[in-house]
Amino acid sequence: TGVTVEFWLKKAAFDAAKTGKEVVFDLWNSSSAGSTDYGRLTIEMSSSGTPFLVTAQSGTISSSIAHSTIGITPTVSSLTDWHHYAFRFYNSGENFIVKLYVDGILDDTNTYTSKSLGEITTANMIGRVGSLLSTPIDSSATAGAGKLSASLDDFRFWKSDRNSREIAT
Repeated sequence: TGVTVEFWLKKAAFDAAKTGKEVVFDLWNSSSAGSTDYGRLTIEMSSSGTPFLVTAQSGTISSSIAHSTIGITPTVSSLTDWHHYAFRFYNSGENFIVKLYVDGILDDTNTYTSKSLGEITTANMIGRVGSLLSTPIDSSATAGAGKLSASLDDFRFWKSDRNSREIAT
């Protein structure tokens, strides 16, 4: 039915000299990149434009989204105060939907047509908060890269698509 990632975040500034992107969360199923079993979900931040980027991959690179921006109101300067962020990832028919909530209010929705992602069925799912678990398909960054320099609190990963009412409470 989808997954939801929630957390409180406060970030003073970006240091682009240290890293181009900072990883909030990276979830990976330990399968080889490019295999039909491959699965990954990543939430990153960047100092240019809208700060949040999402990657969701299931199987081959053609059935995925990578480094897609999301968010209307979050800006680099708005990250200096505490805010609650919730990301919903789910399929709707043949489409893949990503929704961003800021402080319990829907901020943005991205609909990826004909990108319905398959279920990740492996038992080897692992996640990391604050940096990459392994090298992504489309990058030469290594495990541990993209270190997050921010204050993070009450991080939650839900193995379900929480609705807007549940996120707002």
